[in-house]
Amino acid sequence: MVETFPQGKNKSKLQGFTKLNITKTLTPKNENGSLDQRFISYVQSLIEHCGQECIDTLHQFHKETEESERKAGGAALHMIVKLYSLKMEDWEKKRLAKSLREALQEIGFKPSKVTKLMGAGKFKADQWNRLHHCIGYKSDQQLKEEQHDFLNKYGVAALYEISRMNDVGQAKVRNAYVDNGNIMSKHALEEIRQEIPAIVDERRGRRQSSIQGSTKPLSQEADTSINLNAYESLKSAEDNSEPLQLSAQKSVSEFLYSVEPDYLDKLLNQYTPHAQDQILSMLSEAVTKLASYLATRQFVNI
Repeated sequence: MVETFPQGKNKSKLQGFTKLNITKTLTPKNENGSLDQRFISYVQSLIEHCGQECIDTLHQFHKETEESERKAGGAALHMIVKLYSLKMEDWEKKRLAKSLREALQEIGFKPSKVTKLMGAGKFKADQWNRLHHCIGYKSDQQLKEEQHDFLNKYGVAALYEISRMNDVGQAKVRNAYVDNGNIMSKHALEEIRQEIPAIVDERRGRRQSSIQGSTKPLSQEADTSINLNAYESLKSAEDNSEPLQLSAQKSVSEFLYSVEPDYLDKLLNQYTPHAQDQILSMLSEAVTKLASYLATRQFVNI
């Protein structure tokens, strides 16, 4: 069976881009996601000053970009599946996947959409030829056709949710379709994923001996890390006597260092590709929340 493009829905998210809808879109959000009521009147005034023609143009642009992303999503997923199906070294595949991620964003896909595409594509490629044997006899060809049919029935968002479940959750979704022809809703998939998620922090190269308590000496790199942590603890103790504003500046500087691209690359390299996609998704959500928080704060001019 041939891997097919997932079929999206023809319905646009914004049907009737009303004044209320754009007000919600433009109004700054509180940390809990609710609208900051202080800005609603300003946003309404902004909309009135812009005029209906301006709003209609933005509405049309949103509809067209949403529709274009929906139509191109199947092709993007297909390319990602083929990428992860290529025979190459792990580091080569990882580097090419990173380049593809950047390319998809450059041609217009939202970062959150790219994260779902990459996760769904890798999962589909990994699972495409995996056979799930059952109690009753079925030939390998039958099992392969069942697996292909199951994977082709779900779209990007659903495959991404399934990829974030552990084996038990994935088996539950697969059996529901193979045994009864049931295609689960996104809400049902989210509930299963929340109940039995995959282990996000599973690191590459982790050995069973480390869980049971290995007596192997620590590497030089590990020793360096421990010494660095001890040094940071000493510095933190010294900071107690520093003025509050200097300690605050130090904390922000350390935070900024932790999100430097080189540092993040080293961090991601410790995890599996699947876990990397989930981490990047969480970082993307964190960026949105941080931007929303900063928008609610007033800067003090000195």
